[in-house]
Amino acid sequence: MENSEFINYQPFLKEILAKIQFARYEMLKTVSKQTVALYWEIGKAVSEKVKKEKWGKSVVEQLSKDLQTEHPGIRGFSARNIWNMKSFYEFYSENEKLQPLVAEIGWTQNCLILEKCKEKNQIEYYLRKTKQMGWSKNDLIDKLKKNHFENQALAQNNFDVTVSPELKAQVAWEFVDDYHIELINPDLPVSEKALENAIVTNIVKFLAEMGGSFAFVGRQFRIDFHEKEYFIDLLFFNLKLNCYVVFELKAREFMPQDIGQIKWYMELINNQVKEQHHNQ
Repeated sequence: MENSEFINYQPFLKEILAKIQFARYEMLKTVSKQTVALYWEIGKAVSEKVKKEKWGKSVVEQLSKDLQTEHPGIRGFSARNIWNMKSFYEFYSENEKLQPLVAEIGWTQNCLILEKCKEKNQIEYYLRKTKQMGWSKNDLIDKLKKNHFENQALAQNNFDVTVSPELKAQVAWEFVDDYHIELINPDLPVSEKALENAIVTNIVKFLAEMGGSFAFVGRQFRIDFHEKEYFIDLLFFNLKLNCYVVFELKAREFMPQDIGQIKWYMELINNQVKEQHHNQ
């Protein structure tokens, strides 16, 4: 007989889970706004230094190095991104009508729109649509490639009033990588194992994003050579190219010795795993 204490437990659990999901969604929106606000201030400061003190490439590169040294867990302080902040500030400081919109979407999407769009009405369209439809980076890239502004500018929808807050929360959390969420926890950068786990957990989505021609072979794929064990992070097979594909994951910037490591793994696959009818 069911314990009477648990009669109303499932509805209660569902309610708590919904509250957690909504709180995560609200947190994402807050992080996105704070990130854009921070980058606006940095862009403003750099813009003023460039104009008044003739700062150039070398100073910005030094600034990037110093910021990354002080905050090693934050990816947003590359020299390129600092120049993006400068361009972002300079454009929108002269277009006050659009300023409220930029804080409503992620930084990655903001950069894409500013990079790919030339006309103000086109920029406004993609800003509003990205906020309204919750477009991720890949969604936005797809819409830009397909000239969504030219083809769909007159289309109407009722997304905001028909999609529940719970569904919006789920969708937003799927695109957490598009937000600089590490600002919250800069001392805990993504590890290679966490990256591998995330890819394997979402393997169907990952394979689709890779173009649909990849088959998953294994993770930490083990190969023996001269009584030593080697483990390849992820091994795939490309059906169109008829060959194995080695993925080596690094949760840091690229280093020259990484080429040697991945070439070594490729050689092991060619010698020990590849069949005669497979390509190299």
